[in-house]
Amino acid sequence: MIPCVILLTFNIIKAQERDTIVRAITAEDPAAETAYNEGTALLQQKQYREAVTKFNEAIELKPDFAKAYMNRAASFVELKNYSAAAADYGKATEIDPSPSAHFAKARVLYEMKKLDEAKDNYAAAISLDPEYSQAYYYLGGILFEQGLYEEAIVNYNMAIDNKKDYAYAYNDRAGCYRSLGKLDKAMADYDKAINYAADNASFYGNRGSLKRQTGKFEDAIKDCNKALEIEANNYITLNNRGLSKFDAGKYQEAIEDFSSAIKLKFDYDYAYNNRGNAKYKLKDYAGAVADYSQAISINPKYGYAYLNRGISKEMLRDEDGACADWQKAFEMGAASAEAYLNGQCK
Repeated sequence: MIPCVILLTFNIIKAQERDTIVRAITAEDPAAETAYNEGTALLQQKQYREAVTKFNEAIELKPDFAKAYMNRAASFVELKNYSAAAADYGKATEIDPSPSAHFAKARVLYEMKKLDEAKDNYAAAISLDPEYSQAYYYLGGILFEQGLYEEAIVNYNMAIDNKKDYAYAYNDRAGCYRSLGKLDKAMADYDKAINYAADNASFYGNRGSLKRQTGKFEDAIKDCNKALEIEANNYITLNNRGLSKFDAGKYQEAIEDFSSAIKLKFDYDYAYNNRGNAKYKLKDYAGAVADYSQAISINPKYGYAYLNRGISKEMLRDEDGACADWQKAFEMGAASAEAYLNGQCK
């Protein structure tokens, strides 16, 4: 059987964040507060550089102005100046160690790929506010990325305990269960995520890919159909529906889905490989070779595309070409290519 590359879709999906803009105030230092309020208005108007200038004025007049540091940091985030944003959020946490300041700093540190520091700041936010659902959720997300699935589940549990309808937390906890092979629990969590957010295409797509994984191909197709009703131009969902149709033996329909995915993403190497597999099943070996070749031109390190192209070339009686592809596939880490090399190549 020709291997199919499965593109799973249980990536971390970010929830709506808390508002990190601190609203206008009036109080002790009129000049600093006037500059601060003007900066806040500019920030809300998306005039970020001008906002920074005003927050600079406010901080110069009032060096311990935590809210000005927070909003200047928010401006720096919009300007993609993450190091300056992290410094300002850090200063805000020194002056006023609020949960929201630690949370905002953690988000910036994550963008800077400083995952351990980000985790520390999420933990600090939680220590100040043990019911901070989003902090648990985002901390769980980093642990998920690091492959620490059991620890991630603990944090998703806490996020859900504090927010019973937290659809994203159910979705991402399902991804952890799936990675641990606990597929029944994963399915139950996808069901809950959809129950609380029935208009989220990604949740249907994730559940559909799990149904395919468990051999429920027709049910997987139905979930992909639902996802595409919500988000018609999602090339990942089209690819995944094509894979389910392939597994159900609907090769021509699978080709149509892979082709639709390619129209949306012309450099989608997985879809070319998968379409090649479907063409192979329909004995269109030349068409399969063309698709595998396209996948390889996009991704020259795509070992399974070499393996599959070798199999199709063998069917076309191009044995030298087949052996060359299998050798390349083996070098690229497709271990199953070794059997073809040993059995059919001199």
